[in-house]
Amino acid sequence: MSAINKINPRWLVWVIILFFGCIYFSISIYNHYNFRTFAFDLGIKNQVLWDYAHGRMNYNTIMPELDGKVNVLANHFEPVMFLIAPFYYIFGSYTLLIFQIGFILLGGYGLYKYLAEISGDRIFSALGMAMFYAMWGVFGALSFDFHTNVLGAVMVPWLFFAIQRKKHALWLLVLILILLCKENVALWMVFVGLGIFFHWIKDKKRRNIGLFTALISAVYFIGVMQYIMPYFADGKLPYLHFKYSALGSNWSEAIQTVFTRPGYTFRLLFESHSPGGDMVFNDHAKWQLHTFVLLSGGIFLLLRPQFLLMLVPIYAQKMFSDDPVKWSIFQQYSIEFVPIIVLAAFTFINKSENAVVKILAGVLLFLASFDATKEFSGLWKPLPYGKELTNFYQRSHYKREISRKEIHSLIKALPKKASVSATFYVLPHIANRKKIYQFPEVKDADYILAVNDGYYSYPLDSAAFQPTMDSIIGTDLWTVELKTEHGYLMKRK
Repeated sequence: MSAINKINPRWLVWVIILFFGCIYFSISIYNHYNFRTFAFDLGIKNQVLWDYAHGRMNYNTIMPELDGKVNVLANHFEPVMFLIAPFYYIFGSYTLLIFQIGFILLGGYGLYKYLAEISGDRIFSALGMAMFYAMWGVFGALSFDFHTNVLGAVMVPWLFFAIQRKKHALWLLVLILILLCKENVALWMVFVGLGIFFHWIKDKKRRNIGLFTALISAVYFIGVMQYIMPYFADGKLPYLHFKYSALGSNWSEAIQTVFTRPGYTFRLLFESHSPGGDMVFNDHAKWQLHTFVLLSGGIFLLLRPQFLLMLVPIYAQKMFSDDPVKWSIFQQYSIEFVPIIVLAAFTFINKSENAVVKILAGVLLFLASFDATKEFSGLWKPLPYGKELTNFYQRSHYKREISRKEIHSLIKALPKKASVSATFYVLPHIANRKKIYQFPEVKDADYILAVNDGYYSYPLDSAAFQPTMDSIIGTDLWTVELKTEHGYLMKRK
């Protein structure tokens, strides 16, 4: 043990966890408290969780594609939600956000355990954990609702720890948990398994675990995509998430394009290919991602190519998509970079036998990651409320354009079991009902709960809010139950 490591207090790890835990709560939990979470996706997930907590399957009414008639597992296969559902009775609409924070903190601790195992240096390992917590990919995910791929991604360090310690039961348990998070996570695990194989290429037992990881994940992915999700779709819904027209109209065409047009495929990693939208954003989004990856230690992906292999499906999922937001550094679409970059960087640095060099390199990596995240927090974002979602260190994050008390007065006047069409940022708080729609989609709702904060009224333009409400009132089909300064609660006659 190095002289530097001897002065390391054991509580340093818990101070780091507590520090970042407080930051995460101030972002994610406060965004929800401040009505800055959305119908897509927390509202959808909360209705799912509410049904599962009551022993029912979910036929989601918020997603127009499902229309209350198709099982939500046909959209994304996320059995992990069944495991979380009982906690709905304790934490209500905050449940998924709390679990997301908990998984991230647990994942960082798993990284610490792995690095401590291979280095024997607690300070070095704590720096790796701190870098993990400080990465912009984590902050992007926390600022935009809840997503199950986040849970799966942050558990990857525990795979490494289990394999390093040859704890096969723990490895299998962690792998199963990751696979249960989402169908596309299983495809990613195929490449993670292959990366693990090459990472321990000289260790027969450990590299075989990498092959088993890839094989189990491949079988699971094919089974879910070919049989399980179509079963839940019951012929009513195709797979909704193949949106890669630059490669082809289906999986077969996409694979053919990759192998027959490698030059074109490679250029897609850098060039905009989706028309429409914000072209200024489109044109620089891919380069922005590459820049942030490099600023955060991405160079170590080249020095440790087995980790770059693990990111092949993540780059493909992002850069070949028809949605420019996925190309970028924002939202939950970059969380997978976090564990892989940190693992690549710190396993490379660990080769040094000089403890001081390792600590200094770890400090520099942490500072680089932290600086990139600070830059990330101040950037324009393709989301409602933009910077306010991540700027936990600024007063604007803790303010609301309209009074929370006013919104709660409308919610309080809404009957608990009534079907309702609600404004997108109110919907996650009241998704615990059989039928709920995102306003202005009304369908057969008995109530309309609509609020205009004068800032953002997706999918309506804020200026169109009042004319829309006036037109609804003018139909003489609704009575106004409660009118506030910025909102309405209306009941169908």
